[in-house]
Amino acid sequence: MEFRADPHPRTGIRLLTASDELIETLEDHQVQLQNMLQSKYIAFFQNQVSTWQRKLSQADQVIQILREVQKTWAHLESIFIGTEDIRKQLPEDSKRFDEIDRDFKKVAEENQKDLNVTHCTNRDGVYEQLESIKSRLSLCEKALAEYLETKRLAFPRFYFVSPAELLDILSNGNVPEKVMRHLSKLFDSIGRLELTDDKHTPGAKLKEAVAMYSKESEKVDFPSACDLNGQVEIWLNRVLDKMRETVRFCLSDAINA
Repeated sequence: MEFRADPHPRTGIRLLTASDELIETLEDHQVQLQNMLQSKYIAFFQNQVSTWQRKLSQADQVIQILREVQKTWAHLESIFIGTEDIRKQLPEDSKRFDEIDRDFKKVAEENQKDLNVTHCTNRDGVYEQLESIKSRLSLCEKALAEYLETKRLAFPRFYFVSPAELLDILSNGNVPEKVMRHLSKLFDSIGRLELTDDKHTPGAKLKEAVAMYSKESEKVDFPSACDLNGQVEIWLNRVLDKMRETVRFCLSDAINA
């Protein structure tokens, strides 16, 4: 039995995949060994059967933890290494992940040397290495979750989007055009904002919104421009306030008409 090695899209690191057929075969062999141990003729093969039982048990444990570690690493790698904003906001955890990344890649490189399941999973110390990586990854996950929670508390409508979508919003917070694709989830019935670029200082541009569009492309002008500069949770709160101001203005205008 051998693992399949598939390249990680961003880094090219080859990650091991245990097919359903491989897992079924491993479980079937473990059952067969257990049945052998109950045979009255086991005495002559006791040592061999016990050795294989330990090997397959180790293989099963390593496969389970390897799946978890690879999945978590792949998710966090795109965040802590691929997202510059997160590295600035969480510098200590980014450094921790850099160390984890180096250790994980060493394990991944060793895995490529022999894709045989029992050989690969029974290397000295491989389970302990993966356990260490897993525990450190959990610290990074916790720090990331706490960071996202602070952003949700600052702008509660972030609870309407998934963690992956929130990360995309935060990483593109200084580019309102890219935040637009998530706007309909943050504000019911709002499709997009109409933006204008105003030269505020030499070499810089002040982002402002001057109107909002519904999902049906109905346009409502803001009474005054809304500043979209600064941290994304701050300018989204400004947008929310501007929407309320606009509704009050429109109602007042309609009453006075």
